[in-house]
Amino acid sequence: MLALVLAACIGPPPSSPDEARAALARGDAAHAAFDSASARAEYERALALDPAGVEARARLAHVLGDLGEEAAAAGRAEEARGLHERALAVADGLASDVPDRPEGHLAVATALGSLVPFLSGPGKVSASRRIDASARRATELDPCLAPAYAVLGITLRELSSVGGFARGLARAVLGGLPEGDLEDAEWLLRAAAALDDGDPFLHYQLALTLERRGDPAGAVRHLERALALPDREARDGRSRADAAARLARLRR
Repeated sequence: MLALVLAACIGPPPSSPDEARAALARGDAAHAAFDSASARAEYERALALDPAGVEARARLAHVLGDLGEEAAAAGRAEEARGLHERALAVADGLASDVPDRPEGHLAVATALGSLVPFLSGPGKVSASRRIDASARRATELDPCLAPAYAVLGITLRELSSVGGFARGLARAVLGGLPEGDLEDAEWLLRAAAALDDGDPFLHYQLALTLERRGDPAGAVRHLERALALPDREARDGRSRADAAARLARLRR
């Protein structure tokens, strides 16, 4: 009886840093196998063992985004939004706790980029400004961080279709949209692809931008590169059909 009382008062033994690292490694293995649900469970386990862990929080935000994309692709919009909001909450906490590390700022920009389709007009403007600020801060802290250049480039590409009236209204009422155009978007995505040439996502996004810019030959080269590379993320598998269809159309 005395042993039970002491155990209840003292609590469980402190976790070992090795346990948290092991959970992270299992999460990484699951993520590499495109098993996002198992990766999430392991990253959450790592975070429970080490609540201040930067890697656990950054990777959890990333895999929550993966799960959100999977839910959106399956037509489960509310579930997708909830997952992206959870990713943003994790990212915001990380950016606040370790503002001098790039991981949290990148995670904020990425989560917000995924949330944009679910937001109203004013919400989109506010999110685009935060994406711009967070991604730029990430590149200041790590100039070689390819995903930060990519999220900036994608954001500017999508904003390039916003008309003058809407831009003026956003400027007058909401402080304006991030500065930049399709040329800037191309430069940023070229920088991302140069920094990480083996990522098919970056080549696919650069191809979309080049097609928008009226450079079909350039788009073809990067679509071919994207399709030749092995998938890194589940999203790469989902984009292959679109990449192949675009490539066939542009070759014609």
